[in-house]
Amino acid sequence: MTAEATAVVEMPVEAASKSRRSKRAAEGRETSSAQAFFYLAERGQDSPDLVLGERFESEGHAMIEALKRDVPFYKVEMWKSRAVVKDGAVEIKKEPMTAEVAANGFRKTNR
Repeated sequence: MTAEATAVVEMPVEAASKSRRSKRAAEGRETSSAQAFFYLAERGQDSPDLVLGERFESEGHAMIEALKRDVPFYKVEMWKSRAVVKDGAVEIKKEPMTAEVAANGFRKTNR
């Protein structure tokens, strides 16, 4: 067995605390500012289709009722597609729907 020289170099504190996620991974994460609605799943549905049941105004209320009734809950976000012409090519972007726009098409039903 041969003796090898090894050196231990300490990592700077600021480098150690940085996330090791790539730029692409960071771009993939979305911080949603879209209008969200919360629904309980319909009990006893064996269909693969989503069937929205009772609607709640907050995720907390939906979570509590889902726990009490032993059913899943859904979070539905509203987005709008927009075409953007960039360098002669059409790019489709999504934009979050705001509460004002969503209020025109939906009415409050619960809490």
